[in-house]
Amino acid sequence: MSNSTARTLPILVGIDGSAEAEAAARWAATYAEKVHATVRLVHAVPVGDWYGSAEFVDGGALERDLRAMGRKQLVRAQGAIHDVAPTVTVETVNVDGTIASYVADTGAEMVVLGSRKSSAIRDLTLGSNSLRVVTHAHCPVLLLRGESERKEAGRPIVVGIDGSEQSDRALGIALELADNMGTPVVAVNYWGFAAQPGLGTGFDGVDWVSVGEHEKLWLERHVGKMHEKYPEVTLTTVSAQSSPTRGLRAMSVSASMLVVGSRGRGVLRGAILGSVGQNLVHHADCSVLIVR
Repeated sequence: MSNSTARTLPILVGIDGSAEAEAAARWAATYAEKVHATVRLVHAVPVGDWYGSAEFVDGGALERDLRAMGRKQLVRAQGAIHDVAPTVTVETVNVDGTIASYVADTGAEMVVLGSRKSSAIRDLTLGSNSLRVVTHAHCPVLLLRGESERKEAGRPIVVGIDGSEQSDRALGIALELADNMGTPVVAVNYWGFAAQPGLGTGFDGVDWVSVGEHEKLWLERHVGKMHEKYPEVTLTTVSAQSSPTRGLRAMSVSASMLVVGSRGRGVLRGAILGSVGQNLVHHADCSVLIVR
């Protein structure tokens, strides 16, 4: 994302005919109107012999039907956008392949996907769709909880801070979003090493009060530097002894959005999306923005 007034890259929205995707399109349109960006709606149809379609459907009739259905879904989503942001420029794209492969080869300001909290069945969809998009995209990916559209007014954007380059970028984007949307930001840091098995705050060898004061001071100084770029944004901090996953999931109950870096300082630093991000994608109560 850039700090310029007008955006040269579009906001991409994955469209699949679901209510969640339509909510994602409306959110993208509302934000695009504020930052003068184009919205590009993308519907994808798998190619090749998927689920045996080439074997059981003569002449690729199923694929043609899916493309026709996709065009109708794109028109419906475009109409939903015009209802909330009639001046926003909307592009529609019906592609062969997957959303993940499309975003891997396409520049974008942001990718927005409709999402819901996980279940055993939803895990299959998330594993093959949303997480692949996060892995392949070169820009932030917002997994928008459809139900959050109705309850996010006045709720803060919560951003996880751990001192890594990715979390600093996440903070910058969270502040920019908040500046455009008139939303407060809560920057949180969880020093989870005190919660490790066998240690805990009762360990006599550590002055946990001093540790807590040090962590709080570090967080305030760290985020204060970036806050200077967005002085109109109300920014508060939370520094607590907890695991990042537990702490952020608890914060998601009262947040409009969680913003986290795709990698942090943990043991999975080499992964595209670490354990904290994966947990939040599946289980957070609000929308989750993953920042590369």
